[in-house]
Amino acid sequence: MFKMEINGRVAAKGIATVDYNIDKVIEFLFKDDTLPKPNSQVVENKLLFNHEDLKVSYQQYKAVWPVANRDFIMLINKVTEGDKVYMGSKSCSFPHPEVKGIVRGELNIGGYIVEKIDEGHTRVTYLSDADLKGNIPQMVQNKLSAGQGEVAGRVQDVMKKSGY
Repeated sequence: MFKMEINGRVAAKGIATVDYNIDKVIEFLFKDDTLPKPNSQVVENKLLFNHEDLKVSYQQYKAVWPVANRDFIMLINKVTEGDKVYMGSKSCSFPHPEVKGIVRGELNIGGYIVEKIDEGHTRVTYLSDADLKGNIPQMVQNKLSAGQGEVAGRVQDVMKKSGY
């Protein structure tokens, strides 16, 4: 896991090698119910719109006490370029009501870069840069960012548990 600072915000990046071929990894990561599995901070995930390689999703993330949970409305787009697949996410203005007690954050950029290493191995890079909004102590931001950076490293175990 790597932590990055972008425009004063803490961002996360994680890289892992997965012992599955790229097609299986993409199939797993682009399924509607997959996101909460490798990301323990997700407490709710709802598909709001789906058309081929384009989705809009509502996701709520648990926070660290005393900070309120955050939610995001995200546009997710899958693009294939040779042996790489980009699954990028960004906040969007798709209509979905705000939830009382939950702070609506803004995802500047997030998602996966999935690269074929060989027929049985795939490199998964996970990126996340979000403005969590509100006044959050740096210690809490660091803890939340560290959890996000570990997502790539959990993909293989979650795929095994899911029967891939």
